[in-house]
Amino acid sequence: MTVLGLFTITSIMDLVKRQIYGAIGIVAVAVFIYVARDVSQYIYSSGSSVACSEYEKSGIIVELAGDESHDGIYFLPQRATVNDLFRKAGINDITGFKDIDFGKVLHSGDMVVCDRTQYLVTLGDVAAPVRLAFCMPIDLNKATFDDLVLVPGIGRKTAARIIRFRKEKEGFSGVDTLKRIMKEKRYNRIKDYLYVGGSSP
Repeated sequence: MTVLGLFTITSIMDLVKRQIYGAIGIVAVAVFIYVARDVSQYIYSSGSSVACSEYEKSGIIVELAGDESHDGIYFLPQRATVNDLFRKAGINDITGFKDIDFGKVLHSGDMVVCDRTQYLVTLGDVAAPVRLAFCMPIDLNKATFDDLVLVPGIGRKTAARIIRFRKEKEGFSGVDTLKRIMKEKRYNRIKDYLYVGGSSP
């Protein structure tokens, strides 16, 4: 075999080795990117209720009750009114309803009760389980024991402690008051599921 032939075979083997190392490097980088993406999605989605409230950025969630054929949860644009809700629900005949401002702007977590027997429309709040199902916080000063137990990270003992503390102090002035009765780690886990009336919609 000639020197030139040996040189060519050696060059080809070096080239093949570099290609193999390059391919291994590309595969390693791709695996790292996919693992990092999946881990970050898991952390983001399990960290708090913020992860599942994407709709809140562009619209609101309102419940309509009291009208069997139109009851349900409705997704409406920001600044939607009672009239917009009725239109979306297909309630076209609003004549006869009294003492209601159909131009009233609604907010996420509002419940509109439509009583066709007395032609009254009243506004309230959706129940805590519905709020939690749609990743809306619940009012710490109004939540029942059963409501609190639904919050991820609050067990029966913690719920009882919260109710007891609330009774003793005649309510919470802010969610951060919970730090007085629980560890920082648990507080950070549950704080996004709660608010104190007037501090957050």
